Amino acid sequence: MDNVLQNISRRKIEEALGGLSAGFGAPLLILDSQGEVLMSAGTNCRDRESFTSSAGRDGKKLCSESLFYKEKRVGSLEMCLESGNGPEIAPGIARSLESFLGLEGEIVNLSSEIVRVYDELSLIRKTSGMLGNEMDSERICRLVLEEADKILSVTNLFIMLLDVERQELFTRFAIGRDKESMHGYRVPATQGLFGHVFRQGEPVTVCDIAVDGRVTLPFPAKSVLCVPLIADTKLVGMLIATDKLSGVEFWSQELQLMGIFASEVSSALQKANLYEEINKLFLSTVEALATAIDAKDPYTYGHSRRVAELSVAISNELGLPKDRTRKLELASLLHDIGKIGTPESILRKPGMLQPEEYEKIKEHPAKGAEILSMIAEFKEIVSWIRHHHEWYNGMGYPDSLAAEQIPLEARILAVADSYDAMTSDRPYRKGMPSDTVLKIMEQFSRSQFDPDVLVVFERCLRGRFSESAEPSVPAPPAQTIHNRGECHAGIVPV
Repeated sequence: MDNVLQNISRRKIEEALGGLSAGFGAPLLILDSQGEVLMSAGTNCRDRESFTSSAGRDGKKLCSESLFYKEKRVGSLEMCLESGNGPEIAPGIARSLESFLGLEGEIVNLSSEIVRVYDELSLIRKTSGMLGNEMDSERICRLVLEEADKILSVTNLFIMLLDVERQELFTRFAIGRDKESMHGYRVPATQGLFGHVFRQGEPVTVCDIAVDGRVTLPFPAKSVLCVPLIADTKLVGMLIATDKLSGVEFWSQELQLMGIFASEVSSALQKANLYEEINKLFLSTVEALATAIDAKDPYTYGHSRRVAELSVAISNELGLPKDRTRKLELASLLHDIGKIGTPESILRKPGMLQPEEYEKIKEHPAKGAEILSMIAEFKEIVSWIRHHHEWYNGMGYPDSLAAEQIPLEARILAVADSYDAMTSDRPYRKGMPSDTVLKIMEQFSRSQFDPDVLVVFERCLRGRFSESAEPSVPAPPAQTIHNRGECHAGIVPV
């Protein structure tokens, strides 16, 4: 039982034990593998002997059931039951407690995995921060070219990065007279002038490209300056400048200066590329967790990814900052993480939910927030996940927030979540056409949905609808749209 208590808090186990004791009207004891009492509910007895004596005095029957955690026996559950009830309900009480322990252990493991991945990302961020704060490779390229142009004053400047798999250089960012011509420009990294520059590892200038014959650019130019971007002896890319505006040749001092400049640029780009790769890895890990949650119900498989894509589209349309949009994507992928605590029998139920089952479903936003709450840096995301089932008119859950009290990101999530829920097939109904769903959602503008967010969402989807071959289907009356038992007065997706 020590292993159980290392993973699950004693308070939670005591609460579950108390609930079972009250629900079945039976005093309960949990004993460890040595027979020592660990905790009790519904009785003042603190040892097995007095518990047994108490059962005899009250004319009740003492029952004992082994407790298992992760397929290992960890102790036993002692029960003081009414005579005649023991054989029927004793195993059920024990299995209920085991189910609780298993579920809490699963939640703890999932939370620990999220914390571990985030701690690794935080460590890499901290290390990278010591070398500089800029992590956006496109912004790095823009700043670098703007500064380089101040030094060189040329017709065109561009940065090409290395495609390692194809061993090609491709244009990442360009400024100048012919920047549009640089889109899609790719060249072998091991041949011609660029291959020579990489082998030399030093800046090279060519006064007459036509005479040299080792490089062909997608725009007319006479002279070119090529500066290799190398970090830790590894090729990152190349900075290229063509034709000084003054018409003179590139000076040796400029070559030296650009060589020093390039070493700083290379480190910054390498750091930015590493950061982007780590973010992709982190996002992939979150997606894997979201997929594991979706997999509990095959009808919602891929739901979190689709909600994330819709949320990001809305965020971009609203013009939210890039970092905020990225956080919203993470929140969208994890918005249903609380369903790890929802019984699959409810998630997969093909018919109408009973009121108590619907109440269980409604726990998932708060449970999801609880799972992620141990990560301090996820404070904003936790709030968005907790409130993505709030209604604009204050009739949602879990906290009955209204209008601007609901975080904007949670309002975006609510729209994306509802749209995907209704356009996707579920065990209790087929998915509806997109235009039909939008008409339904419009009926709940200002009641369930933020009207401004809904307008932006419709703008995001307008192109898709205009090209769709789907027939226009009139929206049914709002009161007839039900997602099983979880929707009594509107659209509340699971």
